[in-house]
Amino acid sequence: MSISTLYINKIADSILFDEKNKEFTICDGSLGTYKFCDVVRSQIVYEHARYKGKSPLFSHRVLISTFNTSIFIELKKVYVGVEIELSNKGKAYVYISKNPVIQHNLQFEEDYKIAKQIDKKLKRMALEKNRLD
Repeated sequence: MSISTLYINKIADSILFDEKNKEFTICDGSLGTYKFCDVVRSQIVYEHARYKGKSPLFSHRVLISTFNTSIFIELKKVYVGVEIELSNKGKAYVYISKNPVIQHNLQFEEDYKIAKQIDKKLKRMALEKNRLD
């Protein structure tokens, strides 16, 4: 194992965090490399599955309720992702789901946990930036 790999944290084939160079690379979504210091805020988002690849990333969002026991609520197929607001560069998106998932099923819950982990790390970066400013 080389020294440089000790500083890289890969999360679910979607994003790489390079602690040494203070940057992250999005592997699925808004492809590219971004600096930690550019992160302003982040949030978990859900894209309606039928629009993936047919419109700009996450432009057709679905609102997901955490309390979903009603038989009258339509369960849509979605892609779980993370929206990252960058200073002076707009927004970048990370797809967590590799395939469409149905709201509140097992794969959805797994993708949500990964998204939450990424969101938490990005929020920490934004907090550190604000402390330094």
